[in-house]
Amino acid sequence: MKFPSLFELIRRYARLPSKKLWEDALKLNRWPVKWWDEEVEEKRKKEELRKKRIKSLYPSNGKK
Repeated sequence: MKFPSLFELIRRYARLPSKKLWEDALKLNRWPVKWWDEEVEEKRKKEELRKKRIKSLYPSNGKK
């Protein structure tokens, strides 16, 4: 009696395609990862500039 492999069990119950088709699909879906987003980076720079301007307008004299 042959026991089904883990992949066969997952495929049977999760309705995955055959192993060869599954591996081929994974290979096709590999593209470079975008590690940062230009819009997020722009907002971050804008926030830093805003903080610098506020700091220059209201300098602290060591008082809290």
